[in-house]
Amino acid sequence: MYLANNRNLGDSLQAVDVLERAVSLDPDYEYAWAGLAYAHRTVSLFTTSVSTQETYQKSIAAINKALSIDENLSEAHSALCENKYLYEWDFAGAETECKRAIELDANSSQAHEIYARFLMGRGRPDEAIQEIETAVDLEPASRFNQRNYGRALFYQRRYAEAVTQFERVLQMDQSFSYTYSWLTSALALEGDEARAFESFQKLLASRKVDEATVQVFKKAFQTSGWRGVLSEWLKRTDQIGGSVFDRACYNAQLGNKDEAFRYLEQLYERREIWMAYLRVDPRLDPLRNDPRFNDLLRRVEVK
Repeated sequence: MYLANNRNLGDSLQAVDVLERAVSLDPDYEYAWAGLAYAHRTVSLFTTSVSTQETYQKSIAAINKALSIDENLSEAHSALCENKYLYEWDFAGAETECKRAIELDANSSQAHEIYARFLMGRGRPDEAIQEIETAVDLEPASRFNQRNYGRALFYQRRYAEAVTQFERVLQMDQSFSYTYSWLTSALALEGDEARAFESFQKLLASRKVDEATVQVFKKAFQTSGWRGVLSEWLKRTDQIGGSVFDRACYNAQLGNKDEAFRYLEQLYERREIWMAYLRVDPRLDPLRNDPRFNDLLRRVEVK
């Protein structure tokens, strides 16, 4: 579970491998089955070589196995909640499962953290903050919990507080590198382009980007500010890292609405997890007055 919460492809794949070995050694190890369900979900975050549909099916199979062993296993209900809201877009069913997980184990940091992320996407900020604070209190050393506290603040557009929280996470562990991406976005949206670019350079360093590319970004920032950085980032997402959702966000921020919607439609067709945060992500704010955005939101949220 530690590996899965490192939130990168290599560790997520290793988490799956370790948990598969665990259930091979003990087919009735219900906690390992629930953990495997969770780990399969994390793999789909970082690769397109495995489809979201495939990881969903593997996750659900592991959940069903865990529940067949113990129908009152909190971790299995949490994993089911995650699948329901991130893939099935069954938000009512997801909330039922998240609440059930907490009812079964009120001291489960994972149960509160997953419910917090669900609430973030539903635009229920006060409840989300309460749940993620509970998760942090239960497991304060979890970088993942601490970072998601920052996400809750970010979605509320409380950028200064989000920046402080993301910086706290990096003080805990500078190698928890995806946090730099959240920090960079929070600083840019706060209007502090200079600090955003400093954070972006640390992100590049964490991804071991070559010096020639770093110089391209420095020149872009010097000549065109943060918009120049976003433009260059879009040209190099395959090289320096970036998801389809990132491409949608950067195009939205640059005013390239048609391109932004093209990428969002790709995410919709593949049922990628970020669609569950459409209604709250501030990076998509430039699209909200476009009828295409409301149509997309309706297709995700209306059953």
